[in-house]
Amino acid sequence: MELLPGKEKVFCEEILEKGLILDSKIERTDFVHGSYDFICVLNGPIKEIDRRLIELRNSPYIRKTETLICFEMFTWDQVKQKVDEEK
Repeated sequence: MELLPGKEKVFCEEILEKGLILDSKIERTDFVHGSYDFICVLNGPIKEIDRRLIELRNSPYIRKTETLICFEMFTWDQVKQKVDEEK
């Protein structure tokens, strides 16, 4: 999610108050630097994820969102093992 400049704190307060990230569909939320301000990892049936995304997008502080669908997830240990196997 890309937020309006300077709205990171108020956005965090909003989603905490509404309980939007304290949910089994959202595995983690990270504040990041770069083109986007927050990354949310959601897990569950696509209809439930879509409902949660719509709720998040209703925030007046969000300028832009981008949805990336993961087909397979790996832990860092699994990635390291794959890299080591290819050496």
